[in-house]
Amino acid sequence: DLIAGISMYRPGPMKKIPQYLKFHSKPNKITYEHPLLESILKVTYGTIIYQEQVMAIVQRLAGYSLGQADVIRRAMGKKNVEEMKRQREKFIFGEKDEDGNVIIEGALSRGVSEEVAAQIFDEMADFAKYAFNKSHAAAYAVLAYQTAYLKALYPQEFLTAILNNRIDKIDEITKYVMYLKEKGIAVLPPDINKSKDYFSVEKRAVRVGLVAIKGVGHAAIESIIEEREKNGEFKSFEDFISRLDARALNKSLVRNLINAGAFDSFKIYRSRLILVHENLIDKAAALAKERESNQISFFGTVLEEAPLIINYPPIPEYDVKTKLANEKAVLGVYLSGHPLENYVEKFKKFNFSCLELSEYEEDEDGGIRYLNVNDGDRVTMGGMITDVSKKTTKTGQGMAFITVEDVYGAIDCVMFPKIYEKFKDKVELDAIVEVEGRLSIREGERPSITVDKLRIFSEKSEETEDKVEAKTEKKAEREILYINVVDESLQDEILDTLESYAGEVEVKLIIKGKAYNVRERVRLCKALFFELYSILEEKNVKIVKK
Repeated sequence: DLIAGISMYRPGPMKKIPQYLKFHSKPNKITYEHPLLESILKVTYGTIIYQEQVMAIVQRLAGYSLGQADVIRRAMGKKNVEEMKRQREKFIFGEKDEDGNVIIEGALSRGVSEEVAAQIFDEMADFAKYAFNKSHAAAYAVLAYQTAYLKALYPQEFLTAILNNRIDKIDEITKYVMYLKEKGIAVLPPDINKSKDYFSVEKRAVRVGLVAIKGVGHAAIESIIEEREKNGEFKSFEDFISRLDARALNKSLVRNLINAGAFDSFKIYRSRLILVHENLIDKAAALAKERESNQISFFGTVLEEAPLIINYPPIPEYDVKTKLANEKAVLGVYLSGHPLENYVEKFKKFNFSCLELSEYEEDEDGGIRYLNVNDGDRVTMGGMITDVSKKTTKTGQGMAFITVEDVYGAIDCVMFPKIYEKFKDKVELDAIVEVEGRLSIREGERPSITVDKLRIFSEKSEETEDKVEAKTEKKAEREILYINVVDESLQDEILDTLESYAGEVEVKLIIKGKAYNVRERVRLCKALFFELYSILEEKNVKIVKK
């Protein structure tokens, strides 16, 4: 079932899900267009699901060889219209060479009527545009089962492995860090005494690894961990500087470690560490040089090395904005906080966030299809402007390309001249904005938003708050699921289905023209409707807003 589910949840086969569910529970009601199909489709309850079934059908019904069957499979997958026309003729009527030798027998010669053969071919052609092969689906199903098991029972270990697998993909790291936080799993910052090279599990939390910090190479990480394991944890910032191999120590590395929060456990402000680190490194280098050239005194005794001592200047810590900006510059993500953390709940009222772009599937050619959004969708999102690029068109008009970032990622936004002229006074770095426009998803390009409106989103902004309240009231409309029970014998099956989708939406059953309240409330999702459609016709299932 898992293999079938993976294969069917795609644009072509998806419309067959109600049929599959219906015959899955009632296999005695399966019918076949031709008896030859039964041995091929019985395993999937009379429904064409896999590419291998398409190949088997053309072989069994029309006498294709395995190689010829693969040609038709490829033609269907590539949506080659001309080739499909030729194959349709061959499938129904067969093919002979110039000498009259049979190349393909054709369905007619095997006792299949022209009408049935045409019907079967057209159904295959429509399905196969997005068909999956069973071998791929089986491999995906095994992985899906294994990963679901690990995610359910060992979430910290599972997600740590995912983070390490995507260590160089910052958008993915951002998404999973937010996911961990939302699931109540703590994400601990890098720590010079606790962090390993990669992300690791620490007391049911996930600790950021040193390799996640920009400018900290593997040689330096190995040196830090080796020293720590050999001589114990570092007791202070000065202790770290004095103990680390001078060849692995450089000012840029230490500066990035400071900004990432790796020394926060020493309880010294990052601002103070930044101010003294260069001088401290210079002193450590000088001592190391002296140690190499003059280890033995004139009298032959070993010289005792004076410890590094530093007086920290009495300056305040960086403000939150600066601290977070520095953190993101070296980690790629915000860890100790987020500039948008006070807006997260407000942004949830909008119909789009960068999280919507995290669910997609790739076809055999590497093309991406997003599952939750489509090209041309009207979207509204909240976020922070993190990049602005102003341009001048050939006609001398101004326009802008901006990047808007939310807690899940970032998306490019385009402001054409007319819109830019209207909202250009609001386009500035770090502005918290509400963006409204049309989503653009083009093959080979990153998704973007063509902006129609842009507003400054402030906790004190009456205009935007009023808009949010209005949206909230609109969203607060009560939804009711009405189900017309045309056959009372189906009532128990309907109620059993509803119980599997517990949620907040009210349900009413219409029986003989009278509405009855159902105790169970449901969540509205595609799976629920697929199951209901397998029991009733679509016209008998409706959502009403009140």
